[in-house]
Amino acid sequence: MPSCIYGEAEKLLVAKLNDQFINAFDACQGKNYCCPACGEHLVLKQGQSKIAHFAHQVNSGCVLREGESYEHLLGKQQIFEWARKKGWQAELEVYIPQLEQRADVLLRIGGQRIVIEFQCSPLSLTALQKRTFGYQSIGIKCYWFLGSPYKRKLNQRQAQKFVQIVNRQYTIIFWDIKAKIFRLVKLAIKEKPLSLKGVTRDYRILHRLSLLQEINPCVKKFTGGLPVICHQKIWGIQVTNHPEIYWRCLVVKRLNEIPLFTSFSLNSWLYLLKEVGLTEWVKFPCLPSSRIINDYLKVFTKQLLKSGIIMMDGQTIILIRHPSYHRSLMNQYQEIQRLIQ
Repeated sequence: MPSCIYGEAEKLLVAKLNDQFINAFDACQGKNYCCPACGEHLVLKQGQSKIAHFAHQVNSGCVLREGESYEHLLGKQQIFEWARKKGWQAELEVYIPQLEQRADVLLRIGGQRIVIEFQCSPLSLTALQKRTFGYQSIGIKCYWFLGSPYKRKLNQRQAQKFVQIVNRQYTIIFWDIKAKIFRLVKLAIKEKPLSLKGVTRDYRILHRLSLLQEINPCVKKFTGGLPVICHQKIWGIQVTNHPEIYWRCLVVKRLNEIPLFTSFSLNSWLYLLKEVGLTEWVKFPCLPSSRIINDYLKVFTKQLLKSGIIMMDGQTIILIRHPSYHRSLMNQYQEIQRLIQ
């Protein structure tokens, strides 16, 4: 029997009755319902102002004990019903012994097992990695649907760490409990137009970063006149832990240390860029390893090509010019003004 790891009351949508799984929406009072994981007695709770659910007794010792919101309970039920209407074999709140956790909704489609997790509360990166990799380790594909609290954090890492690939595009999936449908937010990695306003913002950011102990000392020397490539940003998904200008400054420093006309294969070039500020890269547990970072670095490489810093000869990349600093901010602003006209 699973041991106690939580101490708060929890809510379950599925219980066992005579070795059969029963949905709380279909259950009635007066039956001896048991927890699918620990076998303890469950209490059916129903009412006009609450979602029907099962609950353990106070101080239960079950591993499934975790508080859930109204939106989470309702959303899971809606996703379950939506999947059944699609004609898929669906199960609600399936306990997976190998992982000691329950999947919100488990689907079987064409012989493949797919889990849908509906997430409304904050989830740490470590917990997200553990759950996602756990499913992968036993051959289950996992999709994360987000609730309304994450809509207000779309441009923050709380939401962006749930980026997944849907129809070959980077996507965040939301479940709308009012409309009872999922909504896809498509994201793309693309170049951001150069602007004087953006350059000014970069220097403010660098000044703030210079006050941090963990920042590379070389960046603290950047007071103005940076190479233009430092300010040619990429936006859509934030892939660096610190603001992007910091990583670009590190890259410029590294490129200036490499002899001109040094050549690289595409893979060795991407490896070089990835190694610059290695701890800078954000982790995306729901994506194949390094995929989003490689896509970002390929766009960055195109920017270097346009700037005349590198050239390509077939599949070979050659460093032909070192990124050059400007004598002053005024000279830099004049060049940027010329480039954006």
